[in-house]
Amino acid sequence: MKKHLCTWVLALAAVTPAAMAQQPATNTIGHLQNLSGSATVDRAGTPLPAAAGMVLLQGDRIRTGRPGAAGIVLTDDTSISLGSGSELLLNDYAFAPQEGKFALALKLLKGTFSYVTGQIVKLAPEAAHVQTPTATIAVRGTKLLIEVQE
Repeated sequence: MKKHLCTWVLALAAVTPAAMAQQPATNTIGHLQNLSGSATVDRAGTPLPAAAGMVLLQGDRIRTGRPGAAGIVLTDDTSISLGSGSELLLNDYAFAPQEGKFALALKLLKGTFSYVTGQIVKLAPEAAHVQTPTATIAVRGTKLLIEVQE
């Protein structure tokens, strides 16, 4: 009995939040394409070490360290680059063209952010918004660069 309990506890411990973050999920909205320096992904209140290829979900908060930079690609081919000391919240995302569902709401809390639009802006321009601490921007163009200073 004790042997089986130990085996079960060890198996459960192997399924850490970091390991779960690497597994594809049905609600995947994108992934970390590349990473340099340090970065974390806060998911449901749990900070996870960021890694290239990591799956991103709606509600994730990406933080780059100093030095640090991250490249993000969403499922609609939106491309986002974060500079050193940046913090981005993936508030809302929907890309289901067959169902007519489109939403992209990002919140840059600090740092630098470069954005190249994907299919959502092409198919439903009114569906994309970027928030900063002082403004909300409706994105209609194809490229955007923002810096939020502390």
